[in-house]
Amino acid sequence: MARRSSGLASARHSQLPALDRASLRDRARLAIRGSIVTGELAEDAIYPVAYFSERLGVSATPIREALFDLAGLGLVEVVRNRGFRIPPLTSRQLDELYEVRTMLEVPAVGRLARRPDQESFQQLRLLAEEMVSQARERQVAAFLWTDRCFHLGVLERLGNQQLVEVVAGLRDRTRLAGIKGMAASGILVETAREHLDLLDALEAGDGEVAERWMTNHLRHTRGLWAGRPEAGEGPGRGDRFTTWASPGPR
Repeated sequence: MARRSSGLASARHSQLPALDRASLRDRARLAIRGSIVTGELAEDAIYPVAYFSERLGVSATPIREALFDLAGLGLVEVVRNRGFRIPPLTSRQLDELYEVRTMLEVPAVGRLARRPDQESFQQLRLLAEEMVSQARERQVAAFLWTDRCFHLGVLERLGNQQLVEVVAGLRDRTRLAGIKGMAASGILVETAREHLDLLDALEAGDGEVAERWMTNHLRHTRGLWAGRPEAGEGPGRGDRFTTWASPGPR
């Protein structure tokens, strides 16, 4: 990815969806966050408020509020009198984010599956089905937001708010530059369906399968979702996301 240390962003980063007037601050935050995560906004470039206001079709006030919200999450940095900068992340930092998420989320889903007081996962299943539709329609920004709601919703079932907040922060710092290519090729639909497999394992109380699913899924976020080969996969296997044995027909 090309980087610029200063100056305004180039026109090639102008493809952001127009917004309606409802919940402008929230919608602007969602659109800008999605563009950061997918790499549409160049790291180290400085973007003035007017850049987003023009491309999202809304006034400066909700844009500025959304950007300050994102600054509070560490996704952008304020550059006084110039705008907002996208802080770069090294490959090492992204690897570390992936490693910490694996340490936290894999055992978490195993614990959830093994709880004796299982509850309905219907609301999460609706989110998973929505992700499949969004992937099919190539709505990448919306897909990423629904994916975030799904995963944090799973963790919320454990009742540990600190865990949810830590994982939310780790997710927000991730970069997934390969996800748009996956949406264009149709592969994103397949990975969206994996969320349904996780729910099947949770509802069946199968902690081992739930942990294998989460391990595999997180590997995608640092592999194909990030636009690079995935470790530990043989030729031709990565495009179907079959890095662990399926427990059988659903």
